[in-house]
Amino acid sequence: MMTRYRLALTPDHPCNPRPEWAYRLYAALLAQAPGAFGAEAHQDGATPVSQHLTLEEGKLIWTVGLLGADCEEKLSSVLEQLHQLRLEKDRVTLAVERRERRTVADAEELLDLAARERGLHTLRFVTATAFKSQGRYLNLPSTHLIIQSLVKKWNGCIRECPIEDTDGQGAEALAAGLRLRAFRLYDRMYYLKGSSIPGFVGELTLENRLEGFQRQLADALLLFADHAGVGIKTTLGMGGVEHQTE
Repeated sequence: MMTRYRLALTPDHPCNPRPEWAYRLYAALLAQAPGAFGAEAHQDGATPVSQHLTLEEGKLIWTVGLLGADCEEKLSSVLEQLHQLRLEKDRVTLAVERRERRTVADAEELLDLAARERGLHTLRFVTATAFKSQGRYLNLPSTHLIIQSLVKKWNGCIRECPIEDTDGQGAEALAAGLRLRAFRLYDRMYYLKGSSIPGFVGELTLENRLEGFQRQLADALLLFADHAGVGIKTTLGMGGVEHQTE
């Protein structure tokens, strides 16, 4: 199961909200989660939550993606009943003005949705996005990095339908069938826990030239980006993605 929430938040006084508030919002959410969900969710390396904070037409929008039935069970009720969040460090209380919810039941439904796609995808990177390889941050996307990130998130959170990729060749084959049609990207730093991470924001359009089930699977992965985000630290506010089909 994949559920994507969008919560409109209103501060209790004039302030200068930043995308990095997402990290503190996530901590506030975990504080209300039942049991030891926070510790358990981070044990396997693939955290079943993605979230980011954006400013849209003057409104703060907090987007939270829940990946997997266990995460849905533990956090969906918290998000449904949430009325406000207090960020002590910033001395601000954020009231929930409205919430929207969109759910995909399982991987099969996502693949069914992918079968209707026309193979042209625009990904809008709305918060700083980056990748990491051999200890270095990479702040330019490629089809390989995008697909590799999505396969890792898929296999970590949708375990009933894993994508076999033991040698990396599966992701490589999918990435090779995608063509970059257009892009408009900008440098963007993300400040987290006293450090700065180089990333990018903007948008790019990919054309899927694969055939058969590979084509359907690549389309499904790009739809999945809307729920899971792309790249590193998507649990902490980075890698927020809005998917558009053309």
